[in-house]
Amino acid sequence: MKALVVDAEWKPERRLAPLTRQQPMYTFPVLNKPVIEHNMELLCRKGIKDVIISSSEHTWNGAFEFIKRITSDKFNIHLHKEPYPRGTAGILSDVKAMLEDEPFLVVNSHLYIEDIDLEGMIDFHQRKQAVATVGVRRENKNISNIEAVKLSSDGLVSEVNIIHHSLDRRSPWRFSGIYLFTPAVFDFIESQSYFDIKEQLIPLLQESSQPVYAYEADGYYRSIHSMEDYFALHRDLLEMNSRAIRFKDKKEIADRVWVGEDTVISPGTYLKGPIILGNRCHIANRAQIIGPAVLGDECEIAEDAVVRESILWDNVSLDKGASSEYCIVGEGLNVMEGKRLNNLVMVDSLRIGDMNLIRQDYKLNGVGGIDLSKILIAGINNWIFNFIKRTMDISVALVTFVLLWPLYLLIALAIKIDSRGPVFYIQKRCGRDGKVFGMLKFRTMVARAEQMHAELISQKETDGPMFKMTNDPRVTKLGAILRRTSLDELPQLFNVLRGQMSMVGPRPLIMEEMKFSPSWRDVRLRVKPGITGLWQVQGRSEAPFHDWIRYDVEYVMNQSFWLDIKILFKTIKTVLTKVGAH
Repeated sequence: MKALVVDAEWKPERRLAPLTRQQPMYTFPVLNKPVIEHNMELLCRKGIKDVIISSSEHTWNGAFEFIKRITSDKFNIHLHKEPYPRGTAGILSDVKAMLEDEPFLVVNSHLYIEDIDLEGMIDFHQRKQAVATVGVRRENKNISNIEAVKLSSDGLVSEVNIIHHSLDRRSPWRFSGIYLFTPAVFDFIESQSYFDIKEQLIPLLQESSQPVYAYEADGYYRSIHSMEDYFALHRDLLEMNSRAIRFKDKKEIADRVWVGEDTVISPGTYLKGPIILGNRCHIANRAQIIGPAVLGDECEIAEDAVVRESILWDNVSLDKGASSEYCIVGEGLNVMEGKRLNNLVMVDSLRIGDMNLIRQDYKLNGVGGIDLSKILIAGINNWIFNFIKRTMDISVALVTFVLLWPLYLLIALAIKIDSRGPVFYIQKRCGRDGKVFGMLKFRTMVARAEQMHAELISQKETDGPMFKMTNDPRVTKLGAILRRTSLDELPQLFNVLRGQMSMVGPRPLIMEEMKFSPSWRDVRLRVKPGITGLWQVQGRSEAPFHDWIRYDVEYVMNQSFWLDIKILFKTIKTVLTKVGAH
């Protein structure tokens, strides 16, 4: 059996931001060893020695160098380059030739596996003659999950619900991040389009009456989707002596204190386990390290410095009297003399795009640059940017409306003459953080447009969840003109004035249209939707769905005042040349 590790780096996990800007999640250190290296060793112990790792184009070089470092005679690693967002099932189609004609395992790159009953899962899969077996785990807490799995009494997956936190849905089952498939699934994957496993492949298998089962595997494994998950994983492993003691390059010098090679510890140091110190660390006199704590390679802890229940990546240094309590400190950072960090995730710098990705309900106190003054500066810069953006939105919307109000009246009159129905069309769309609002447009379709949608869905010309047709029979003659010139969007200036939209941002969509890619959805909902955006000026209706994902994520991660200005000017050119408009 072969295994495929699927990477979701095209859709950055905002609950792990901004560390995911530093490096891919699957390279995050756990007990001083990358997540994927732990998983590779586990798969090897289970007899799976051929592993394919997918990597997006923008993480390829780093992934290639990283894979070279963990190459072993025990297993064979094949690296697959994903040139554009393909979705987890789309990647399956791309590597079909490597998987050959036998059942195969798929592991999400966010999953850490210490131990799992793969033998039991494989036996279950074979006995049930399943086309797909989905790994699940029961959530003991009664909380809402954005991914709800419903099971029948005999273990069949009866329903998969991919929702948003703004919709309350409760289920005891969650995806564990591991799947077993037979080659028959390739017949159900659209080879050239964006295609996800949970959101598209599994529902399609169910609709085709293919046997899809769920399996709750024994053992310790954990998905890392947030900083809290990352912290909790370390606490679990450090409290389990039998697990933490598996080190070839470390020795236990005191009760639950493991030390790497060439690490120097001064006699006056206070150490209270569980603690793991990497290779070539230097711990000075009177320093205190209180576990559970993990220090990476080449860390320098000066006199009177304190590390308490923290995770320090490689090459971190604490100057004299500095402290890190309940923190995650990124690679290569220096905590200056006397600085005290508490409940923080520290990185080398912060940008407006990073602030977009950070959750508002962050359970840690916050995220900041290692120079603590940058925390304040980043917050002020973000506030200034939002103030300027809102001022620009109001100014542009008011000036445009004042200049064009005669055109509004002319279009309204033409719509009433052209076809029966109201002048405006109002549709419920998702705003920032999933808040629903009524988006205004000039009506461009006949009165029965919604009822005709189901009849035309098979004729759509886009590969994603959105419906686009070059010659949509529902569009009126006047509506076609309004769409080609983008004049149908003019009423959205009122949405901008009300604060529901911005002039520039991702296009507002309904929740149903974003279900195929929850990570993309959650990233784009961190900012206000816009009348125009980066995706629209790259081709609009002609651009494929994977470009939509790529450009929305790029905008949110790199948002700035000058980027907005650039997009506005490009929009004028795009509208005048009618690029991709229908």
